[in-house]
Amino acid sequence: WILRSTIWPRASITNMFYALLVIVLVLAVLYKYANNTFDYWKKRNVPFHPPVTFFGNLRDSITMKRSLGQIYTEIYNSYPNAPYVGFFKMRKPGLLIRDIEIIKNIFIKDFNSFQKNDFFVDENVDPIFSRNPFVQHGERWKTSRSQLSYCFTSGKMKHMFPLMHAISQNMVKYIENEIKLGGNPFETKELAGKFTSDNVATCAFGMDGKSFEDPNSEFRSVGRRILQPSISLNIKMLLMTLFPACTKLLKIRFVPQDAADYFKNIIQTTLKYRKDNKIVRNDFLDVVTQMKFKSDDPPLDEDDITAHAISFFGDGFETSSIALSFTLYNLAANLDVQEKLRDEIHKTIESNDGELTYESVQSMTYLDCVLSESLRMHPPGVSLSKICTATYNLPPCDESGKEVEIEADTPIVIPVYGLHNDPKYFPNPEVFDPERFSDHSTIVKGSYLPFGEGARICVGMKFAILQVKIAIISIVQNFDIRVNKKTKQPLEIDPTHFLLLAKGGLWLDYHKLDK
Repeated sequence: WILRSTIWPRASITNMFYALLVIVLVLAVLYKYANNTFDYWKKRNVPFHPPVTFFGNLRDSITMKRSLGQIYTEIYNSYPNAPYVGFFKMRKPGLLIRDIEIIKNIFIKDFNSFQKNDFFVDENVDPIFSRNPFVQHGERWKTSRSQLSYCFTSGKMKHMFPLMHAISQNMVKYIENEIKLGGNPFETKELAGKFTSDNVATCAFGMDGKSFEDPNSEFRSVGRRILQPSISLNIKMLLMTLFPACTKLLKIRFVPQDAADYFKNIIQTTLKYRKDNKIVRNDFLDVVTQMKFKSDDPPLDEDDITAHAISFFGDGFETSSIALSFTLYNLAANLDVQEKLRDEIHKTIESNDGELTYESVQSMTYLDCVLSESLRMHPPGVSLSKICTATYNLPPCDESGKEVEIEADTPIVIPVYGLHNDPKYFPNPEVFDPERFSDHSTIVKGSYLPFGEGARICVGMKFAILQVKIAIISIVQNFDIRVNKKTKQPLEIDPTHFLLLAKGGLWLDYHKLDK
């Protein structure tokens, strides 16, 4: 017994020592692995934001303390004299571009080297969303882009105008009824979401979304499952941008299967009904039906049509509702601007025999300034992320005069929010001043990017702008809007979402105007 008591403790201590040694060695190897790329930009004499072990510069985004947009804006503001700044997506070196000339080259002159967006979708896992031009590149992107562009011409928008205007009148009636029932204040992002959801339902899918009639509208509920701001959606987006291998391994879909099936069923049913009854409605489904039989276009199958319809949904629903809600907030917070816009609306409609038409909307120059300024202050997409697809040389960033070579597969970030709020391009950027857009030629090209730029500029831009303008006209014409005390001021950005949202919501009071 004495012998065992003297031997076993020694053996246990030895085993414990070796176990601890193995743990220390494993941790040392992991630490080395996690940090061994962090000298990447230093070796190239490029200024870079100090990374954190394992996380690079994105720890706060992963823990949802700050959004990616907030992180990129901080990096942008921290290096005012640098044309570009290195950062790290976990271990992977990326580059944030500050210089306007380089930004223009990336979007236009050297587009072929940056045509790929930094967003991974596996076509075997998500066959519908993988056909969205946002995640495509090369010839497949060109084909999809061409097909969707055909759906968003000015002529097509003019045909859809009556459909949008009818939805805006439904919204006005809804607000009036809610006011009578004591509905003030309204959370304006939710109100805007009802409007854009019904617009997409009628213009893209040929159906009544019923968002203003039924709080549990099936169309809106399914749409929420795809794009409604949530922590789960933010996690999904982070995986698709930071861990593409996990996305494939875990079979993560951007568009849930039941949502894809729901939209596909709507399209099949609607197309059959229209064909059987010879109905022409001048909406998106009519356009893609015409396209399907055009001999000079690649044939479209049901998945293509569903994918294009969901692309329409993405362009027309969430980002548009964000743009609309922030514009209404800015009008409520700047009553002189609201009154001036109301005056333009009244005069324009009166000069057109009391009717609102597609042409009269296009003629409202101050409305255009108001929306442009709101998109400057609060762009729904706070950054644009690209992938460098071929070795590319950037101009020198120091006095050495030596170009910096960017390797293929390097993530590239354009910090939209930082550019839009840089006093170098927009004096007093914290001030809501629509007049700064009264002469668009004074805006420095490359500094204003609410829809992107170049060949990949948002394909649904015309639709988004038109529906937001129609909604603004209908609300400002009929209601005086004021900021309610439930709105947190100054506004705080919600860190749990990849698009720009106000923490706590945008609460506004709506007061019916006398005719």
